[in-house]
Amino acid sequence: MLLGIDNFEQFKIFFDVIYDITEFVELQLFQTHMTCSILDKAHTRFMSVTFKKEFFSLYEVDGAESVTLFAEDLHKIVKSASKIDSVTLRTDESHLICKFESQNGNSRVFEFVLPSEFIESPQPPSIPLPVTYNLQLSDLRQGIKDLKIIGTNEIEFHVNDGLVKTSAGTEVSTDYSSNIHVDVETDVEYSSRFTLDYIEELLKFGKINKVVEFRMGSDNPLVYSFEDEIMGVEVKGMIAPRIEID
Repeated sequence: MLLGIDNFEQFKIFFDVIYDITEFVELQLFQTHMTCSILDKAHTRFMSVTFKKEFFSLYEVDGAESVTLFAEDLHKIVKSASKIDSVTLRTDESHLICKFESQNGNSRVFEFVLPSEFIESPQPPSIPLPVTYNLQLSDLRQGIKDLKIIGTNEIEFHVNDGLVKTSAGTEVSTDYSSNIHVDVETDVEYSSRFTLDYIEELLKFGKINKVVEFRMGSDNPLVYSFEDEIMGVEVKGMIAPRIEID
């Protein structure tokens, strides 16, 4: 594997989000693209990223390859690179070699030992969901700020014809709601409640797109997608709902 990355700001976002919720990551490299998928230990969040071959300034893959890395090592790489560094990632049989090169030609090289464990990337379940809509991250961000003011870690989405309402969960006494107009047609209202921290994580993907696509139903997982078609990056994920048990 040999990857050259000039746009490291977009490359690092996914790995900056997932490093503390998984120990290992598997990079799956194909002739046309690279993917990475993870499932957190509580099985409440699934995330995946796809980079098209064209995203990279260098992309050399021997057929189809699979490389298992320590998530912490990837995070060290993320933290070490500046916005203007060019980064090269290369693997041999036992190491991940990372080279940072600045615009003035200075370079730094790290060699990380590869784990001996082999992991298989998780696959999300296929769940039919009745409604799909696009939401501006600025609207989502405002709702998250408001809910944090009243001290809740829950957010409820209520979707009906042309409208998404966000509200607080059941753990606080303060009532709150926000109405957001969206392009969705449905005669049925669908509602689901989620952990607010998990929804707030999605704001980090704003460097990929300022709009997120949501798919949901009542008491179903929330499926989301961010895509930058020009750069060839897509992040998808699924968040489990919070369901009260009687």
